[in-house]
Amino acid sequence: MRRLNLLILIALIIILNILIYYRAITIEPAERIFAECARNSGRTSAAINLILLFILGHFGLKTVYKEKVKIGLFQTLITLFTVNHLIHFFFVSQNFNLQEMELNISDNLHGALTFLSLSFFPILVYSYKRLSRILYYLILIHFFNVTYFICISFYGRYKPEIDLAYLHRLGVLVMIFALLYIVYRVYVERSIKLKADNTAKS
Repeated sequence: MRRLNLLILIALIIILNILIYYRAITIEPAERIFAECARNSGRTSAAINLILLFILGHFGLKTVYKEKVKIGLFQTLITLFTVNHLIHFFFVSQNFNLQEMELNISDNLHGALTFLSLSFFPILVYSYKRLSRILYYLILIHFFNVTYFICISFYGRYKPEIDLAYLHRLGVLVMIFALLYIVYRVYVERSIKLKADNTAKS
């Protein structure tokens, strides 16, 4: 049942991006279609990531890994984020092709490594039911890194005297608050030991 629900949610993410595409072709000129698609699919990724940040901030990663329902939700949202971001990358690459620009990995190695890490991240969180110290910090670093890139993307919309991008700057502030919330939760749950038998339970 859980696998079926996940497949349904993945299908809904794909349908959402199809709708994003069809909306773009009705309101944008041909050369701007994929730029608009990339923008809105990126916002979808940002929304999913923000939900994950607040889950970690509210419950704490150690608590998430102790409860079957919470870890199931965590894994599902991570999978949806990855699926959506793969589609987002497709839109970005198509926009680069349309604009006759080159996606040069060597010029943005950090971004390329981040994309690879988020692509394989669901495999990591599905493979390990036990939260070791290494996995604990890998997950936290991953979310801080991904959120950093989303913040940079959002703030990039700000152009003084051209586009003040109030909503995007507000989004950056909300994401920073969510990261601080996680830092607070890490401090609060520091006394919870990462035991060898710390598996998800019903």
